[in-house]
Amino acid sequence: MSSGLAIRALELRRGRRLLSRSLSFELAPGGFIELSGPNGSGKSTLLRVLSGLGRLEAGELLWDGRSFNCASDEHRSRTLYLAHTDGLKGALSGEENLHLFASLRQFRDRSEEIQEGLDYYEMTGLKSVPCLRLSQGQRRRIALSRLRAFPASLWLLDEPTTALDRGGIDRFADHLSDHLAAGGMAILATHQSLPERLKPAIRIALGRSS
Repeated sequence: MSSGLAIRALELRRGRRLLSRSLSFELAPGGFIELSGPNGSGKSTLLRVLSGLGRLEAGELLWDGRSFNCASDEHRSRTLYLAHTDGLKGALSGEENLHLFASLRQFRDRSEEIQEGLDYYEMTGLKSVPCLRLSQGQRRRIALSRLRAFPASLWLLDEPTTALDRGGIDRFADHLSDHLAAGGMAILATHQSLPERLKPAIRIALGRSS
């Protein structure tokens, strides 16, 4: 494979516990992978490793045919990781949280893009409300707004539709479809059924925890 992401013989561990001995797959531009498996099977661990937040124990990672380091600035600039928890500071508003994220990722002025993200996920009317006063679904919409405000080639998403109502799920599905149509890629861990129009290039079922 000459373009996209390739994983060769990746070993996943949590502490001393082996989760996967030799995980290999390829993901071309315009495709997404759906991860499934019970709690503790390694879905979140894999996403954290690929985002540069987790330790790579063994294996080779390739981007467009070249080896790369997940912790490198180059790789982090082309990925966006959304954890199972929303990662929002409750005392700050949704808008303030997005500006804080921009600062942490060293993005320059992103006011216009942040507003676009809030508009897309229908949170403009609540953008100034402290996140601790928002529902779980509203907080998730704020978190998903990052995907709109901070474009990246590879989305790493851990249970992105958690707490969303049907309208929110449909809005996310439209956004993911647009991202893939533009040549983006995604790896998505979920326990929930996705809309039928979303067809993963690969489904990976990680092993059961012992």
